[in-house]
Amino acid sequence: MNTYILDSSLLEKFKQAVSDHDDFLINTYSNYNGKNLWSLICSAKDWLSVSVNGLPYIDLTHSHDDVRSLNVLQLITTYDIVLQSIEQLHRVFEMEYPLKKDYSVFNAAVPDDAYFAQIRACFGAHPVDLRSADGTKSTNKYFASWSSDISNFGDNGDYSVYLYSNNPDVVQPIRFSMSFAKIHEYTVKRYSLLSSMINVIEKKDGMFIEEQRQQEIRRRSDIVEQLQILLKENSTRIREGDGYHYDIQTLIELFTAPQDFPEQERQKVAQYLKSLHVLVDELYEAFQSMTYSEDGMAHGHLLHSRSPKFNGLHYDLEKVFEYLNNPYFRADRVDYHLRSLIIEGVLPPYVSRQTDKLDLQLPLLARLTYNEMK
Repeated sequence: MNTYILDSSLLEKFKQAVSDHDDFLINTYSNYNGKNLWSLICSAKDWLSVSVNGLPYIDLTHSHDDVRSLNVLQLITTYDIVLQSIEQLHRVFEMEYPLKKDYSVFNAAVPDDAYFAQIRACFGAHPVDLRSADGTKSTNKYFASWSSDISNFGDNGDYSVYLYSNNPDVVQPIRFSMSFAKIHEYTVKRYSLLSSMINVIEKKDGMFIEEQRQQEIRRRSDIVEQLQILLKENSTRIREGDGYHYDIQTLIELFTAPQDFPEQERQKVAQYLKSLHVLVDELYEAFQSMTYSEDGMAHGHLLHSRSPKFNGLHYDLEKVFEYLNNPYFRADRVDYHLRSLIIEGVLPPYVSRQTDKLDLQLPLLARLTYNEMK
């Protein structure tokens, strides 16, 4: 097992922060100045996970020299993935990268980032096409020998290569060594910057919430117009097609249903529609205050029955709702399920497949709510 690993708990905290604030992150960064930076966030998070979780299994003590040399390259490459991910996340969140001119780890003639790039190049990234022997600018090109551990070189560090110049006047090769402990220290220092990113995500989301609270949502007496306003607010404050989008769209459908059914049924659904006003008010307050309960709306049962009374009808209800919401659902398959719900009194006897879908949905939800309250 490789001992040069990274603290996985920090990665888990970062992943949790992304999950906790994903509505804000997707809404903000899926189209940020014309670029989908949410995809970049996901890519960085995924490759950080691959790197951090894979590091312990890199075998630096393999018995075969060539395999061990490749595994050293794997360690360096894995560290490099971590570094690239951290740098990209800094760009996404418009954070200043604080270690751009840091010399503290390698104490070389160039900043640590440039020196690590030299290590990466010499030990396998492009060892046959080197433009420097130590990370500084050079007029010569260099070519690295195979890498080997210090037991073969007797040098400081853990692994070394010989660098040969393309200049025929330079006869002696240059020995270039690196230490596992040093490249690990260098990587940990940058990986630790995830902590500040977690804080930035939380801060940015908090600022967004406060900004939205300051934006007063328009009030309208017409319920459908009010719902259309809330539908737009859902896209702005949560994200388009998510959050309460489906519930608001359903409410609009319920209030705009033709109601082409007997007068007695109209009276029943009118009472149900009246009860839905409290849910509309609850949605308004949730958007205005930017507070959303994990358990959903207190009056969400008006659209989503939670009563155990309907457990025996779960499959029939599921298929009828699929028929109502899925345009690709084969309509002839719903007849059996409609009959089952009519027999149980969950649907009125006059409905059929020929009934307008909105006029089927309205009494269905009204009766589910009424039966739940009985």
